[in-house]
Amino acid sequence: MKPPLTPWPALLLLAGIAWIHYRGIPDKLGETAYLGWGYILLVAGCAAAGAWLLSDRWRLGYALGLVISLGALIAYALTRSVGLPHATGDIGNWAEPAGVVSLLLEAAFVVLAVLQLRRTPTEPSPYVTSNKVS
Repeated sequence: MKPPLTPWPALLLLAGIAWIHYRGIPDKLGETAYLGWGYILLVAGCAAAGAWLLSDRWRLGYALGLVISLGALIAYALTRSVGLPHATGDIGNWAEPAGVVSLLLEAAFVVLAVLQLRRTPTEPSPYVTSNKVS
């Protein structure tokens, strides 16, 4: 299986994940500052992963996006089950619409990233064409 012709599916998933968390930054900073800063890092990480997806280091973009998505999935499960320090208000709140959409986007990115990272590292970037001058 060849790499996709375009990074747009991965970029759109990252944009959705970042947007949902970006919208929650003010509330999280007010409630539990470390979660707010986590959201800020997540948004910045999504931007970095997206930039790498558009470069010849596309594998790093998928790897970073995979780590971010898995981390967000785990954090969601923890905040809804046992809670985190100073963050127990969401325990049992599994059906929050933004959270469910975020879970779906993160799970989709995990699947896409795993499929892309299984490719051999010697394959050229599917997104960047060589502009070398002879």
